[in-house]
This record gives sequence, C-alpha cells and structure tokens, in this order.
Amino acid sequence: MRYIKLDGPSRQDLEKIYQTHSKLHVRQRAHCILLSDRGFSVPQLAFFFSTRTHTVRAWFDRWEAEDVKGLEIRPGRGLKPSIDEKDADLISEIKREVALDPRNLRQAVERLNERLGLSLTVRSLRTLLKKN
Repeated sequence: MRYIKLDGPSRQDLEKIYQTHSKLHVRQRAHCILLSDRGFSVPQLAFFFSTRTHTVRAWFDRWEAEDVKGLEIRPGRGLKPSIDEKDADLISEIKREVALDPRNLRQAVERLNERLGLSLTVRSLRTLLKKN
C-alpha cells in the first residue's frame, strides 16, 4: 500500500489549499493527499473521489515531484484547433468562401477542405466563425 506522509508545514499548506483554493480539482487533490496522510488507502481514496486508483497514484507522484504546483492541471490538454486563429489570410479566405452561400455551410466546408487541404467540419467552422 502506498501512503503520503506529510510534515507539519506541508500539512498546513494543504489544509489551507483544501479550504480556500478557487479551483475544485486542486481542492480535491489536496484533500486526497491529506486523507492519505491520515491512513486512507489508494483504493479507498479512488472510491471516495470517484476516480481510478491509477489517477490517485498519479496525484501522489505529482505531489512528490512538484509539491503544490503538482496539484494544478497542466496546460496543453485537449484537442488543438485545426486552424490557427492568428492566420488572418486563412481566416479571410474562409470568410469569403462562407459569404458565397452563408446558409449552406456543408458545401463551404467541402470546398475549403478540397481547395486548402484542411480537415474542417461544419461544427468547427461555426466555432471558428463565432470566434472571429
């Protein structure tokens, strides 16, 4: 069984984070580590936090490696956009194509994908147009 043993200052820091941090996931991870210090096992913690034991162990690893910073979610997660929103030429090209027939985005997507070699969907095109 794996447990996290805390010293006094670390325990106080985690208690403060658990009670006052603005992000729920950080509070949960701090709580998980505090409960581990009190003797709860990894399977018990996984059940309590409705997650897998592998996830709890990953929280422990990050706590041991990075301390408080390891409680945060790392940047860069999720699917990256297929079009760079900073590419003004490409955005204006897409807007011109959509302006030809704004009521039929499916055909605009097909033309753009064929001509520019993109992998747009109607949904991603709508999102892109709303942002710009």
